Amino acid sequence: MAPSPIPAPLPPWLRVLIEVLPGIAEGLQFALDHIGTLNTSENTEPHTWRQVQCIYGDPSDPDNANKAIFTIDIANITGGKVDSSWTDADYATVEGHLGFLTEQLLSIQAIRCHPLERRYYVRQFNPMSNVHPFAHSGPPERVFAESGVGTGGGALPPQCAISVTEKTAYPRHWGRFYIPFPGAAHVSTQGRVDAAAVTSIAAAVLGAYQGLQNAEFFPVVPVTQVDKVPTRGLLSVNAVQVDDVFDVIRRRRSHTATIRNVQPVAATQPA
Repeated sequence: MAPSPIPAPLPPWLRVLIEVLPGIAEGLQFALDHIGTLNTSENTEPHTWRQVQCIYGDPSDPDNANKAIFTIDIANITGGKVDSSWTDADYATVEGHLGFLTEQLLSIQAIRCHPLERRYYVRQFNPMSNVHPFAHSGPPERVFAESGVGTGGGALPPQCAISVTEKTAYPRHWGRFYIPFPGAAHVSTQGRVDAAAVTSIAAAVLGAYQGLQNAEFFPVVPVTQVDKVPTRGLLSVNAVQVDDVFDVIRRRRSHTATIRNVQPVAATQPA
């Protein structure tokens, strides 16, 4: 069955694509429940969404390069369309749900882990004629300070992370973010994320995303091609997945060494 226009209100967890025209081929639309259109940056009323940067760090580490960031994209879909005008009340609503997520994740994060702030950037697509898919976002529209401390035990190497997969209607176009600073207390005897942590993370993300969608703020995954054909749009998240395999994020490895030991090398003796 072909997708129908986005209803008002949009129920949670459905398979939705909001796209810049011309969009994906009609034959690919059958994986969707609903479909809508997006205005690009050249339009007098462009449609925008917010990319939220969640920033973590260790207050005892003065090197800003060692901070860890993950992002979540959120679209305000009201009346069956993207609502670009986020009010103070809108930000307060979203902050409430993301604050809940932050608080819940602390139970699996290391003692050195401190949530620092969330930054909200305005995002929009350029027209298809522009080789750069995204318009320049500029500085964040809102910044909210965070606080708290991890309770999940001692530290693992900083490049260790736990991935959360945001599933969409198209399997090769899923989103993913990486929870930083997992605690050593949640490493199983097999070197995996223990079952309690997997369950806790999945429940926390589910609860936050459910609350956001009930308030008409939808986690989305921006896409720039579908089935190898250029397009631009936002796919709704219709499920979340967490597994027990630690990920390694190389850009999060410690920026500088604090201990370095170089031993002398004996000179080569002539033959």
